Amino acid sequence: MKVKLTQDVAVGEYGAKEALVAGSVLEVDEATGAEMIAAGVAEVYSEKVAVEEGKSIEKEVKNMSREIKVEVVKDAPLFKGMGDFLGAVVKAGRGNVDERLYKSTGQNETTAADGGYTVTTDIAKYITQQAQGASIIAEKCSKLEIGANYTGIKIPQLNETTRSATTLYGGVRVYSPAEGVAKTAFKQAYTQKDIQLKKLCAVNYVTDELLQDNTALEGFIRMNVGKAFAWAKDQEVISGTLSAATAIVNDAACAEVTVAGDSPTAVEWGKIFVANMNRSSAEWYLSSAQYAALLALTNAGTLVNLFQPNYAVSPAGTLFGRPVNVIEQAGGLTDESSVMFLDLKDYLVIGKGGIDEATSIHVKFLEDETCFRWTTRFGGAPLMASTVTMPDASVQSSFVTRD
Repeated sequence: MKVKLTQDVAVGEYGAKEALVAGSVLEVDEATGAEMIAAGVAEVYSEKVAVEEGKSIEKEVKNMSREIKVEVVKDAPLFKGMGDFLGAVVKAGRGNVDERLYKSTGQNETTAADGGYTVTTDIAKYITQQAQGASIIAEKCSKLEIGANYTGIKIPQLNETTRSATTLYGGVRVYSPAEGVAKTAFKQAYTQKDIQLKKLCAVNYVTDELLQDNTALEGFIRMNVGKAFAWAKDQEVISGTLSAATAIVNDAACAEVTVAGDSPTAVEWGKIFVANMNRSSAEWYLSSAQYAALLALTNAGTLVNLFQPNYAVSPAGTLFGRPVNVIEQAGGLTDESSVMFLDLKDYLVIGKGGIDEATSIHVKFLEDETCFRWTTRFGGAPLMASTVTMPDASVQSSFVTRD
């Protein structure tokens, strides 16, 4: 009979001529087999069982080698929108924590002690995009993201105040020497501009009643916060009201053209245009009042309108072939910022990250109001150190305003 060992068998045991290990299959006589089975050393070995085991192993091998296809399903958003999320935050601060705030997505901080839950990644990204989409001035400037361990940047600037054969671009010299005459090397003059990141922030207190209407709250956030940051950044680049950036208006790099009255005449518009050294890439930025005056500008003799908007090329038309932008941040008719002709590539805007949001229920707990706070880091300055006086004595720059 055939038996399968369940234990190791030493030399001499049950007539074994050599040591045998458990799992070995032996052909023994009926008496020895019965003795081994009774002692628990072996069990009856069945050919049928062996066949079935072989088939099972073969099946497992085939299953292991089979191609496995995994379908990746994108997670649905945790929250229906801004209102749904902020409502959950407030409830969490009062002890009723929504389990969605605990989901490990890397988009929140569950600090119950102060009600500090940061806004979800998707919502924060939306507000940042809203700010970028609403910006007219800052989005056209040169941009630089500042690293994690820095709070600003120092940029070299060409110190060119006069353009002549000996002062080109800060001192570049071009020669046509005679044969055998030594050339004199030039040395460019540089200055340095230190641009530091400043914090821009907005704080809002929302009543419990408004929080109960998630739709109204979400509409408030989406319509106002992103656009407000965009408006403030554009205002900073133009006039530096918050001292977060170096203003274009009245800066040493800004060329001003004298305008006799409230609005430029045709001749004065031309002077503003030619005062920009980058006329092929600069754009016009006007106040609503100046735009209205431009639309009414006519030739004194023929009364023909001198400005004809080309709506196919630019939404507000073009002047001297360059796009016209009507912006809210421009000042009144006699203000320097009411008429600007700017090449914003020569203005550097620095930032760090997008817009950060946080909330707390404890700032005005007794008033049943929740505090929402948004912050961002921002700075900027012209890349030019000053205006440049040309050989014809005209003063030019990448930034031109009326005076």
